[in-house]
Amino acid sequence: MPHIASDYSTAASSLLRICHACSLLLQQRRLVKSAPAFVASAAQYALTVTLPMPNLDTNVCFWRKSPMKRETQTNLLFLIRRMCRIYVAATSSVQQSRGLVGIRTTTLACAACISDAIVRVKCVDDPSPFSLHYSGKNEGPTRPFGFESGSYESLAANLPLFDPQLTSLRFQCLDYMRGMTIKDDGTWYPTIFNFDGSLTPHGGDLELINHLSIELALPRPYPRTESAMVTHAARLISGQNGAILEILPEFEYFRDIVFHFKHAVSGASQTPEGTEEGYVWLPTDATLKWTVKSVSTENKTLQYNVKAFRGHLQEFVDPR
Repeated sequence: MPHIASDYSTAASSLLRICHACSLLLQQRRLVKSAPAFVASAAQYALTVTLPMPNLDTNVCFWRKSPMKRETQTNLLFLIRRMCRIYVAATSSVQQSRGLVGIRTTTLACAACISDAIVRVKCVDDPSPFSLHYSGKNEGPTRPFGFESGSYESLAANLPLFDPQLTSLRFQCLDYMRGMTIKDDGTWYPTIFNFDGSLTPHGGDLELINHLSIELALPRPYPRTESAMVTHAARLISGQNGAILEILPEFEYFRDIVFHFKHAVSGASQTPEGTEEGYVWLPTDATLKWTVKSVSTENKTLQYNVKAFRGHLQEFVDPR
């Protein structure tokens, strides 16, 4: 297995090789005994060992202390999302337990934190407008964004983690998420992708989409009522209106990574009810398919409708 990455090139190369090996194992699941277990172990190693954890201090953070190019940023996020799909598919194909849930949530939390640090990088050649707005480095009246840990703190505290390394990573993830969302004076930065709280865009989602719409000269609804802005944001974030995802693929990668993390800590099953025990899922089955659906006929408000594993993902539930 690859060692801890020493630079961006080795990180991308290690991720690519592990992704390829995992895909081959799952495709040969009828020839290799316990293939999903091997794949889950390799994907967990890639996300928790090969990729260094980010640091709140940009001077020592592996992902932000050195110059990064736009193509490197996009490629890393693409590979992390691919690894998350592989990991979710593999862990959904093995025997479920509370210990596995604890490991899965921490592994996906690591992926989300690492992706957050990569997204915040202001690339030296062609900075992404999404990265500039998300990190608060864009010109004009803007501020940084983040994403909430949601139920991760309470869920992970009640699940067994027997590996000291994973226990340490859990606290590192929680510290990083808090540091990126809470100011020194105790107030909160706006947060995005709060799928566990609501499948309708609100708060930071609306603010970020408004900034990006102005930056990219995208048409905005008029009059700008709350329901019209929510509908506009839902279509852009889901990709039904592909104006943002076509220009900023890193936005789509980061959205999917955070969704995998949020769904893992929601307490909901990863796969649809009635799935045959021992069925082996493939990474393509874990691909998130985003649409929107109407939740109010009066104001025509839309919310996300996400499918994977050949059906609807189970609704988010609060484990508390």
